[in-house]
Amino acid sequence: MAKLPFKTEPKTETREIGNEDIGILEFPVLNDLTVREQAFITDKLTANSTFLEIARIANKISRATKMQPIAAHAFVTRCVTFQMLGKGTFDERDENMRIKYARELEELGAYLLKSQWERQVVTAAALIRYRLKGMEEFSAEDARDLSQTLLTEIYAFSLIETGQASDPEEELESDVATALGK
Repeated sequence: MAKLPFKTEPKTETREIGNEDIGILEFPVLNDLTVREQAFITDKLTANSTFLEIARIANKISRATKMQPIAAHAFVTRCVTFQMLGKGTFDERDENMRIKYARELEELGAYLLKSQWERQVVTAAALIRYRLKGMEEFSAEDARDLSQTLLTEIYAFSLIETGQASDPEEELESDVATALGK
């Protein structure tokens, strides 16, 4: 990469991911994804539109029940949230619809889980490919052979990098400071 004439140089920091049992990788911390990483992820996940899949089921329910599409979408979203997190309540009408469309809702839940898994695999592959020296040919297929723990930790690191999750070490420091009254 060409060296940019920064007035203030970016911090150079690394984060160790993994443990002694599964191996430790050292990733540069950039506090964001690079354009290449994001393009790699977007390219590999283009065919996996969770919104389109949810909308497909919602439209099917909407047509069959004469429900407004937005209401059907909200219903499907509540069903999937309940399926995955166990949170949510349903009135008798919605319970009847959950039973009537159980197969579609179950298939949608499985699709969403598969899509999330694929997102983790592709994101881990992108970070390994573009941040670790000598790994320029690393692919999503290669990432499928990583241990589940290492894959999950790399994905969690990506969430911290993009601001979608907080850094557990910083949270711990903050919790300790709060507990000590600082």
